[in-house]
Order: sequence, then C-alpha cells, then structure tokens
Amino acid sequence: MLISDAALAPTPSLSVAPVMIACPDCATVQFMPEIKRGHLSCCTCHAPLQRKTGRSLDAALACSLGTLALLLPANLCLLLRVSKAGLVASSYLFSGVAVLWSHGWVFTAAAVAMQAVVFPLLRFSLLSAVLASIRFGRVGPWTGPAFRWCCHLDLWAMPDVFLLGFIIGYSRLAPFVPVEIGAGGWCLIGAALLTMLTRASHDRRETWRRIGQPATTASAERLDADPLGCPACDLVLPADAEGSRCPRCRLRIWRRRPGSLTNAFALVIAGFALYPIANAYPLSVITLAGAQTGHTLYSSVMRLVEANLWPLACVIFTTSIGIPLAKLVGLCWLFLSVRMKSRRHLVAKTRTFRLIDEIGRWSNADIFTLVVYMPLVQFGQLATVNLGQGAPALQALVIVTMLASGLFDQRLVWDPARRLA
Repeated sequence: MLISDAALAPTPSLSVAPVMIACPDCATVQFMPEIKRGHLSCCTCHAPLQRKTGRSLDAALACSLGTLALLLPANLCLLLRVSKAGLVASSYLFSGVAVLWSHGWVFTAAAVAMQAVVFPLLRFSLLSAVLASIRFGRVGPWTGPAFRWCCHLDLWAMPDVFLLGFIIGYSRLAPFVPVEIGAGGWCLIGAALLTMLTRASHDRRETWRRIGQPATTASAERLDADPLGCPACDLVLPADAEGSRCPRCRLRIWRRRPGSLTNAFALVIAGFALYPIANAYPLSVITLAGAQTGHTLYSSVMRLVEANLWPLACVIFTTSIGIPLAKLVGLCWLFLSVRMKSRRHLVAKTRTFRLIDEIGRWSNADIFTLVVYMPLVQFGQLATVNLGQGAPALQALVIVTMLASGLFDQRLVWDPARRLA
C-alpha cells in the first residue's frame, strides 16, 4: 500500500487537521488536508480528490431542492404540443413511456421510466435529505448509506440527458409543424439545468467529511497492517475489516471487488454483440399513408446533414455511435492491461476509465428523443412513429456498458505498480 503525507498540489489555505483517505482510483492511502479554496489531486494517479472553488453545501442544497421541486411538474405537465391542419397532439413524459409500452417495447419503456422519472426523484430526494441533515446538524446512522446510494444514482438519473433528447426532438419537429413548449417542458429545462448546477456546486468529499469519520477507522499507527479503502466513501479501514461493512456508508468492503474483471468482461462481450444490431437495424419506423420507412442511426445522421443541421448530426453521431464504441474499446484496453500486469501509462488509463464511466449515459439521448416526439406523431393511418429493432438494442447497449464500467474495479490497473513498490 502506497502512503503519502499529503495530496498533490494542495492549496495554501489549509486547516490543521488532515484526514486519511484511500484514493478510489488507485487505492493510495494519503493524508488529505482540509482546504478552504483550490483543489486537491491524488499524489499517485492525479485524480481530482476535492475541489473547493465554486463549491458550497448551501448552494448544492438549494439547487437540489429546486431540482426536486421542478421534477414533479416536469413529470406531470405538458411537455410539447403540435397542431396542424386541425390535428392536435400532446406529449407528456409518461405518454412517451405509455406509447412504448402499448407498442410492446416493455424493456425500453421500463428503462426510460426508471432513468427519466424514478431515479431522478429518488436521487434528489436522498441528496436533499442528506444535505439538509448536515446543514441543520441532524446527521444520523442513515445519512452515510443514503448518501452512498445518492452518489450511485448520480449517473443513472438523467434529467440532463433527457434535456438533450428534448432539444433534438424539438429541433426535428419545429421545421415542419408549429411546436408549443408546455409548462412541463419549461420545468424539465429548469430541472435539467439545476441538475448540472447541483453537480457543479456539490463537493462530495466535504459531504463525507461532514457526515463524520467513525472511530473504527484505521489510524496512522496501524498503516503497516496494509489498510483497506472503502471505494464508496474513501474511508480507510484496518486490514481485518475485509468482508465487513463500512461503518460510515455500510458498503461491504473488499480489497478488490470479487469477480470484477470477469463480470465486466462478460458485459463488454454482450456490448460488442449489441453494437452492430443497434447500428444496422432501424432505430425508428415512420409510417406515412401506409408506407413504412425505417431510419437507422447512420441514416438519421445523414438526414440531419442533408438538412444542414450539422451540430445535431455531430451530437447524434458522437453520443449514439462514437461513445458506445469508445467505451467498449477503452474497457478492453483496461482489461488487457490488468491481464498483462502492465505498469505503463497508468495515469492515462485511470483518466480513460473516469472518462468512459462519465460519458456513457449520454448515449441515451436518441432514445429520449423518440420518447419526446413519438406521442406527437400518432395519427393512425395518416402518420405514426414507432420504435425499430435497433432502439432496444441501443438501450441495452447503454445499460450494459454503464454496468461494465461500474463493476470494473479500476484499482486493479495499479496493482502491478504497487507490487513492484
């Protein structure tokens, strides 16, 4: 176990009482001083450990409560309305889910409902409760586990990704029919922007610090026993705590997550099987006067290019075609590094993992686009839009790649260098 006296590049404005943490990316145990401004990075992998500039618990609490307040009308009120030639159609968030369900796409409907409705409400309810308990001095045994689940749901709650799908859906309809944004649409825009502000203003490390450090954690005198680090809250624990639950966040602690490489590799294989299906089969099927036309991801990009909508074409190509492939290739590079016990480019591999773990969620933008405008184009024999076989494959591809990066224990990449040290 690598030990450091302080994190890399600390700000000069420090407190006198540093705390000991284990870096979640490389498992380096180090003393992290409390800072008032600036940032701290890991002394080994250079991963950002804490950023104080522009971060505030009160601001994060206000943004979280605002997001939660806006999510409720965003889920219940009108998103979009179109009218042309006497025909009027409206779109609600749940109406898109209902259309998917009625057309037999049960898996896609359930996934959208969880990612766009259930997870955001649950995440911001937990975050608001945790930050409020800290703000008003009501921290209890439930706070740590609640905050751990809140952090885990961060990538799976997708109001910001849904906003991108909302913008793309609006842009596809607006040139052809008058589109009115309803109260739910404006609330969705506000909730998505506040979601991003919450992430920008919230300091997770400070939240864990304020939750507290139990007396059962490892002390400086016990470092020779090769202590463990909790991958969720970065708490340093004695070596004999392996297999037990973290006293702060209640996650079961292992030196390395059991079956991490095998499970993640199996999901990546599934991702490679889904990728050609998602790209070769139609994402949507449009019926006009009885004639059906399927649109794949590539043909959708080319239609946007022909319409001179280059920014949207680049966004869809990047999110739906480029990012899934980049994630699969990047994870394979990490797997090969672990299997070959490579000690080269470890910092670059850690940065690659953090990037692919963060960007994979944005591949849902195309699915959310269909959810937004499908209810607006359901006019029976005149015109309808339905999902093609490629849409569930793309949805499954996004989920399995996110699960693969979540199950992969990135600390394995640094083990060859640790053994050498």
